[in-house]
Amino acid sequence: MRNAKVVRKYYVLMKLDNISELPSHLQPRRIKTMQAVDAPMERSCYINSPEYWGQAKRDGSRLIVIATPDTIYYQSRSRKMKRQPCGEINQALQEVAAKLGTFVLDGELYYRSVTGSEHRSSSQAATINATKNVKISPTPMYAIFKALFFDGKDLTIATEAERIAAGESIGEYLREDFFEVLPTAKSLEEKTELALKQESEGREGEIWVLKDCAYQAGKDKHSQAMLRTKYCLELDLVVTDLTSVKGTGRPFSAAIVAQEVEGKLVPRGSLVIGFSLKDMQEIVRRHTAKPGSVKITVRCLGLTENGKLWHGRFIDLCE
Repeated sequence: MRNAKVVRKYYVLMKLDNISELPSHLQPRRIKTMQAVDAPMERSCYINSPEYWGQAKRDGSRLIVIATPDTIYYQSRSRKMKRQPCGEINQALQEVAAKLGTFVLDGELYYRSVTGSEHRSSSQAATINATKNVKISPTPMYAIFKALFFDGKDLTIATEAERIAAGESIGEYLREDFFEVLPTAKSLEEKTELALKQESEGREGEIWVLKDCAYQAGKDKHSQAMLRTKYCLELDLVVTDLTSVKGTGRPFSAAIVAQEVEGKLVPRGSLVIGFSLKDMQEIVRRHTAKPGSVKITVRCLGLTENGKLWHGRFIDLCE
């Protein structure tokens, strides 16, 4: 009976009522995010261009927050509804929505380890903590990129500069221990410092946006409104096999991966780093149920002359 009540409570929380203040394209499960595409030019072009602003690329999962005075909704980039990251984040958003009214945020949810590294799941950050003999549970952080709705206005018809400014205004009311307003580099000096910092800290790269651009849902290569420059290569690969070694206590020792290229699978070698126990168990479960169907995101420093991963690391399961 208790489990039935819990399920019913969750269903009520996730019931997708029409939110009267929001236009149809900003209703839960309907929001299409702007997505960055690979930059066609060197990052120096965007650093020197006054038309582009820069933001650090966070290593988390894209998350849209739809906050009303009554309910908080969480939507993924693929438009799936998600559970609340934690009670503190949910409560903080509820309190701010009660003060400011309904708003919609676009941002990234990540978990920070004791070393300062960012991870897409709590278990991944906890694995890093364990290597440092730290038993503190990682807390979720929500990095605010911009707002899509605020003060009764649909900001998808505004400029990117206005969306970023609205996100900054909302962020001023939120707790700093669970929320981060992602700094935006606007001047030549700020953008130069951003790139140097990202590279020196071994971060993935930067996002460059046209400050006066219209909202472009999805990936738009033609407008070049949102671009990404990377120091690492990130690939979505297929798990073709799992190797095991007896006595290790691990579900598998390595994942054999391949990349889909023009309808064919090209072997990219094996992957052993970055998996938490929970990740491994889920990969084994999916691979056992349907071999060859599991896709994972992998980050590496590039490919070797033989086309294999160079210093590859597991990042996350593809949705």
